Amino acid sequence: MSRSTFYAKGKKVDLLNYEHSLRIDADDAARVRHLEHDIPLTAAEEDRIRRKKALEEAAKVRRIYEELVLKKPQESVVQIGTVQQIQMAVPGAAVKPVQISPANGNGNGNGHSVDSPKKDTAEAAVAGD
Repeated sequence: MSRSTFYAKGKKVDLLNYEHSLRIDADDAARVRHLEHDIPLTAAEEDRIRRKKALEEAAKVRRIYEELVLKKPQESVVQIGTVQQIQMAVPGAAVKPVQISPANGNGNGNGHSVDSPKKDTAEAAVAGD
């Protein structure tokens, strides 16, 4: 029998005897538990769901307060589609890609000039040797 190395909490554990009295029922081991996705399985999941619902409720109450007491108008949500969806929604209108020009008109957008830097005559002479 080959000797294996076992670790418990990061410490090496030497097992001199590999015999045990654990017996596993084959029927129980073969059974598959089907989990329902909407039921929390742990206390941490229950807590996470409870906090999420409380946060959503607080946001809802805040929106109602702002609308009724502070007389703020409700913000409308605008959904922006893809370029293909926009083209399909507006018949006959061609959507052109947007091009962003540099800030100073002759640069690459970050303050540097696109023009090649002028070399000193001494540098040109050295480079030509």
